[in-house]
Amino acid sequence: MQLLIVTAHPETQSFNFAMRERAATVAARVGAGLSFSDLYQQGFAPTPGRADFQDFPATQSFDLAQAQKAHQQHGGFALDIQAEQEKLEQADAVILQFPLWWGGYPAVLKGWIERVLSYGFAYGRDKTLPAKKVLLAVTTGGIADEQDAQRSQARLQAMADDVFGYMGWRILGLHLVHGPADLDAEQRAEALNSYAERLRLWLSEAVPLAA
Repeated sequence: MQLLIVTAHPETQSFNFAMRERAATVAARVGAGLSFSDLYQQGFAPTPGRADFQDFPATQSFDLAQAQKAHQQHGGFALDIQAEQEKLEQADAVILQFPLWWGGYPAVLKGWIERVLSYGFAYGRDKTLPAKKVLLAVTTGGIADEQDAQRSQARLQAMADDVFGYMGWRILGLHLVHGPADLDAEQRAEALNSYAERLRLWLSEAVPLAA
């Protein structure tokens, strides 16, 4: 199995990157291949537009979905989009690793969704990308109580369903870590171990565990 980890956090010393590294360790242990997209560190541009295409006529009216479909059929996506789509083509499963900011995806990850999961490629009647498995691994700033935790879970499920459920991807699960900045070293280690065990179970659905 080939696993793509897409991380959307500006700080490599963050808990999000600690989760990314733990996921890579687990994936290696179950025999999965790995590729990475670290969107902030790559300088990935989140805003879709004419620059998404190498030869879009400056005088032509711009319709994003139709432009994506036409370029999927005839080629000519911008190089950064091509690189991300090639990673997706090779992947069997995708982990999206990100903080929940203002109740949604970070802007750079939302832009990755809009630019890379393009019409004709990832969705649409004649899409070329086979459906993938996806895991959402997410941090929040914290929760007030159990009801607040349930609201965060429901919000994240809706976010996953709106994009990946719509495209027909299999959502293997959601994993939330609340308030990692407030955890001490022992609690952080426990949270990472809990994530690793859950991830091991998720990935074992797609590939036998290594002996």
